Amino acid sequence: MDDGLRLLRAARRTVTGPAALLGDPVLRERTAGYLADLTRPYGLRIPDGLFDAPPGTLGQSYGEMAAELIPAVVPPDEPVDLLVLTFAVHDMLPGRATAAYLSHVCPGTPMSFALCDQGSAAAFTGLRIARGYGCRRALLVTVEQAVLPYDAVVPVPARHRAVAMLYGTGTGTGTGDGARVTALRQHADVGPGDVAALAAAEVRELTAGRTDVAVVLGADLAAAWPGPGGGAVTTGPPRQPSTGVWWALLDRLAADARPRTVVAADYEPGLGYLSVVALEPVGRSEPVGERGAHERAQPLVRLPAADGDPDPGAG
Repeated sequence: MDDGLRLLRAARRTVTGPAALLGDPVLRERTAGYLADLTRPYGLRIPDGLFDAPPGTLGQSYGEMAAELIPAVVPPDEPVDLLVLTFAVHDMLPGRATAAYLSHVCPGTPMSFALCDQGSAAAFTGLRIARGYGCRRALLVTVEQAVLPYDAVVPVPARHRAVAMLYGTGTGTGTGDGARVTALRQHADVGPGDVAALAAAEVRELTAGRTDVAVVLGADLAAAWPGPGGGAVTTGPPRQPSTGVWWALLDRLAADARPRTVVAADYEPGLGYLSVVALEPVGRSEPVGERGAHERAQPLVRLPAADGDPDPGAG
């Protein structure tokens, strides 16, 4: 019997506006002080009146972003055993135990933890841990927000985005057979000059010369990709280092008229991590999420009450 993890459901969302929790003046004051204390040793300054800015320019709460997606992928009668939250840029409430909060709102009250400081590799690491954990169902959530109240050494994400993916063993969830994770590999200490050749070799090995395989690349890896172009290669949106490759992966799984293997890969240049995952659709995998105006012909189910995207054509 196949006991490998399968991608059973997925949801995604672009978030606009500020976090609801930032409407609390006491919490805003405490958060401003907390951020000031964290950044002071590094010579960074939190501006006075941090939360006096227009609401649309304020940042996000990952707890709020993820909690809105959980009901779309986890029904009350399908408890989760493990919840992994991954991110690269902290949110505007960094003192909050977000993973513990999400366990509280997720069916099954699963064991939960967060992964950070791995850049775009974090979600791949989370999936690798889930595969080794031996759970029946695992929820992987990757989030990123586009606001930091100080100058960062790298560009912040372009948009507030979240992707939630429910993985499980076997079938019987009422979602079809999903897409089985057949391989997941991560390489450390990969230099910019070596990543293209290594990534191409990994894809060649995982596809075994097949021509009916789709390839999904994160934006940083796509810039160095030496392989063929064409419709079989999908690139994640730029400046979405945490969600970009997964956003594009859901597009790929939903867009194909017939199921086929998909290999997704991303490179974290700052840390030298190359991550690669292969998924073999057993049936149809129908992620859930909002569609841009140019994507509405694709069979991707809309989220109930999905937010209005101010720029639907941007990735």
